[in-house]
Order: sequence, then C-alpha cells, then structure tokens
Amino acid sequence: MRALFWILRAVAVLALPLVGFSLWLDTDGRTATATVTGKDERIGIEHDPTGGWYLRRYLVLEVPELTSGFRPSVWVDSTEFDRIRVGDRVTVRYISCCPIYSRLASHSTRGAVWEAARELGSDPVLDWLALGSVALIIAARLASVVVLGTGLAWLWAAVVFLFPARPARVATGVETTARVTGISLVDESPVRRVSRSYGFRSHPERLTVPYQIVQLRFVPAGRTDTVLAVDEVDAGSVPSLDFGAQLRVRYDPKAPRDALLLDARRTFMQRNRFHFLFLVLGCVAFGTAMGMTWRLRGRRASPAT
Repeated sequence: MRALFWILRAVAVLALPLVGFSLWLDTDGRTATATVTGKDERIGIEHDPTGGWYLRRYLVLEVPELTSGFRPSVWVDSTEFDRIRVGDRVTVRYISCCPIYSRLASHSTRGAVWEAARELGSDPVLDWLALGSVALIIAARLASVVVLGTGLAWLWAAVVFLFPARPARVATGVETTARVTGISLVDESPVRRVSRSYGFRSHPERLTVPYQIVQLRFVPAGRTDTVLAVDEVDAGSVPSLDFGAQLRVRYDPKAPRDALLLDARRTFMQRNRFHFLFLVLGCVAFGTAMGMTWRLRGRRASPAT
C-alpha cells in the first residue's frame, strides 16, 4: 500500500497546481467580449504501432481589453468549432496578469477535469498498467498464490485489451475529392526522444509495416466550410500521395471528419499489433516478481515480530 500511496501523492502534486489555477480562473477571472479572428486545428501524432493521433481545436481571439495586443487561443470542442465562425463574438474569461490562460466563459474547471479524466481513462495501456499495479500490490498482502494468479490474470488482460485483432477500416459513403494538407510518416515506435541535459535517449524499434498519417480538407455536401479529416494508411500504398494533391475519399454525411482515402491499404494495424509484446511480458514478469518478493519478505518478518 505504501507504493500506491506514493503514486497517488505524485499524481496529486502534479495535478493540484493546474486544478488550483483553473479554479482561480473560475472565481477571480475577468470576463470580456472577444472577436474570433481565426480557427486552428492541430494534429498530434502518438507514434503507436497500430496508429493513433489526436486533434485539438482552437479559436484565435482579439480581446479589446488586452491593450498589449496579445491574441489568446482558447480550446473548443468539435461542436463549438463547427458552430462558431470567424467574425463571431464570444465571451471569454481570463486573468489580467496572465492572459495566455484564457477560456470561453461557458467552460469551467469541472468540465476540464472531466475531459482530462475521460482522456486518461480511454487509454488502454494506462488503464492496464494502473489496474495491474494496484491488483499486484493488494495480492502481495494476501498470499503468494494470489500474486501468481494476479500475474496470470494481468497477462490475460494484456492479450485481450492491448493486442486485439484489428481489421482494416473500409471506405464507405459519399465519394468526393479532398486536398492533402499534411503527411506524416511513422516508421518506428515509441517516438525517438533525446535529452542532452539528463543524458536520456530512447531506443525505438522499426515497425513491421510503416504507416502515414494523412490530413485531408474538403467541403462536405450541404456545407460551406471545409472540414479536416485524418486517415492512416500503409506507407506507399496511396498512388500520387503528395502535399496539395487532390485525392478521392468516401465519407459518411453524418460524420464527414471520418472520411477515408480510396485505393489505400491499412494492414499496419493488424501486422504491427504485437510490436510491444516482449515489453508487456517484461512488465508482467517484473511486477509479479516484485509482488512475490514483497510477499516473501513479509512472511520472514512476521515471525521476528
């Protein structure tokens, strides 16, 4: 339980300042009317073997009360991003000393915390690590056989939740053309990181099937503004894929952002799914060994007391 306490305390130390600042913005932030001068969508790549990216949407605002001329950007969800247009006026809340920390007045700390918790809870790797660690800590206080059983259950959970079969997505719906606005190649995982200050260097492994993350812009039927769609395809599987190219896509009119390229292969999701198998096996073995060591030490210490 002591290890669990230290983990929870570390999370609290990191999260409480952010939550506290957000609560300060709720209670003492000033409100002002701002004009939307731009809309920005930013793609982040997760470098997972089976694909993964995230999209952040922002409104660029002009706030007359900020005499410095600083133009803050505020986060919005997809519904707000589609509804609000350039030139619209919105109400924002900001702190005069730090105007970079701004958000729409309709947003709150409660919503921000819920969104962060939802994103963390939707990551199967983090869920698997957290639940397995807690289960092994509890099992180590019960019996050695429980530790071994928990380790096997943890391994079974990894097979079911981390390495499921991943059939390729198929393009269906309305056909149109889209302009390629971005191409990113992912050929190794995890992402390569180097820290000169701490001498840290990651050692990613090359993927069995590299893939490309393609950003596409097009105007869906019945709309006037373009939407951004993102597709993931086997590297080199799309003919004439280049920045600015006009390529055929299919999309569901109810979800145009899920448009997929035609004439593309998407086998990487299935063929790369066991990329981290040995790392997972190592985590299970290490966790189970630590649980058994903790249990055996406890048994030796009991007669002495």
